[in-house]
Amino acid sequence: MVIMEITFTVKELLLYLVSLFSIFSPFAVIGPYTALTQDFSSGVRNRIAFRVGVFTMINLILIAWLGNVILDILGISLASLRCAGGLVLILASLPMIRKGSSPRRKVDHEKVSSDEGWQSIIVTPLIFPITMGAGTIALVITQAGQAVTIGDKLALNVIILLHGMLVFSTYFFSGPVLKKIGTQGNDVITRIGGIILLSLAFMIFTDGLKELLPGLG
Repeated sequence: MVIMEITFTVKELLLYLVSLFSIFSPFAVIGPYTALTQDFSSGVRNRIAFRVGVFTMINLILIAWLGNVILDILGISLASLRCAGGLVLILASLPMIRKGSSPRRKVDHEKVSSDEGWQSIIVTPLIFPITMGAGTIALVITQAGQAVTIGDKLALNVIILLHGMLVFSTYFFSGPVLKKIGTQGNDVITRIGGIILLSLAFMIFTDGLKELLPGLG
C-alpha cells in the first residue's frame, strides 16, 4: 500500500536518531542522574532507568502523533514551527560546542537514606527537564511534520523506540561510564554531538524559512 511507503531515507532516519541522542546529551546528564540516585540501591536505580526510558518513549511517540494536531488547533503553521524549532536547537547546541556541556536546569535534591520515594523523581526532574526539554520536543514535532505517509510516522516511531533504549542504557550504565570517560572525554563527545545537532538545526531552520519566504528558494 502506498500509505505504508517510507519516503525518509536511511541517512535521514539515522541523522534523526543521532540528533535526538545528541540533544539528550548523555554524558551531560549522567552527573545529575548519579547525584539524584546515588543513595538508592542498585536494584532501584535499575528500575528508575527502565521507567525513565519507557516513559520517554511514550511521551515522544504521543508528541510525534499529536503535535501537529495541536498546532492546527492553535493555528501555527509547520513552516513557522520549523523556524522556531531550528532556533531552539541552535541555542541548545551552542553551549555543547563552546563549553562541552548541555544546558540543564540545576536540580535541588535531598539525599535519601532508604529506597523509598524514588517514584517522585521520575517525571520531574529526571524526564523533564533532564531527559526531555524544549529542544527535544521541537525536534520531534518538526520531524513528524515532515512525514508524508503513515509509514514515515511509523519509521519515526521506531527511531524514538531506539532512542528510549539508548536513554535507558545511558542511565543503567551511568556509574561505570562516568568513571571510564572522565571529564575530558565527556567534553569531547558532547562537543561532537553539539556540532551534529547544530548542522541539523540549520537544515530545519532554512527549510522553514524557505516555506515562509518562497523567494529565498
